[in-house]
Amino acid sequence: MKFHCTYCGHKIETGYENLGQSLSCPNCAAEVQVPHQQAIKISDQPQPSSARSASQSTQSNVYRRIFLNSLLACLIFGALTAIYSLFTSSFGATQGTILLTTASFGVYSLTGLGCATVIDHPQYHGLGRVGITISMIGGLWAFVTNVAFMSNLGEFGGGEVLQLRFSFLVIAAAFAHSALLLRINTADPTVQSVRYLTLGIITTFTVVLVSNIMAPENFPQAWRLFSVLAVLNVLGTLATPLLHAATKEAK
Repeated sequence: MKFHCTYCGHKIETGYENLGQSLSCPNCAAEVQVPHQQAIKISDQPQPSSARSASQSTQSNVYRRIFLNSLLACLIFGALTAIYSLFTSSFGATQGTILLTTASFGVYSLTGLGCATVIDHPQYHGLGRVGITISMIGGLWAFVTNVAFMSNLGEFGGGEVLQLRFSFLVIAAAFAHSALLLRINTADPTVQSVRYLTLGIITTFTVVLVSNIMAPENFPQAWRLFSVLAVLNVLGTLATPLLHAATKEAK
């Protein structure tokens, strides 16, 4: 028997023994109920999803275009600035600030793009929106601080400004990292367990790192915990897609 996911419209095939039960969609991983036999409508074309899902899909495409275009613009602008500096033999504070701002916008475009991948997912679109918001705030804060430094506006908050700047970057990267892991569509319980364990490690790692950025004097006492979490973070990030690939091959 065949039916369509109510969230993404993906066609799902299953046995009649699962009538009325809940299954995980292999495309978007959302929990969907297998319709009763009299409600089954077999079709080779995906059925239209709900208005909410369609709206989320449109938002996802808009965000992706925005961040991809922003990233491309940053790369072009940075390259032109570098070429201009080479030909004019003038690389001063202004050019350095322009390149630093361009690089900052490029990095936040990447983190925003990572978060945008879950905007159309019914379970994780909230995480995507928060991550995109943090990326936008971080990029704006980087621009403001770069202009302030270029204008020599005194200390402009001193070390606290840089601490806040790095904290935004770490948090935005953590949201993007989590979003990309959540994009792995799997119903395998082992893969899901490893993924959620890794998400817990990412959260803990981010909290420890940000706390040490804001209070660097505590780093001598926390560096061992920080190092262990970093290793586990890398391990979980690699293990999740590898296990997913292994379970797919086994099936």
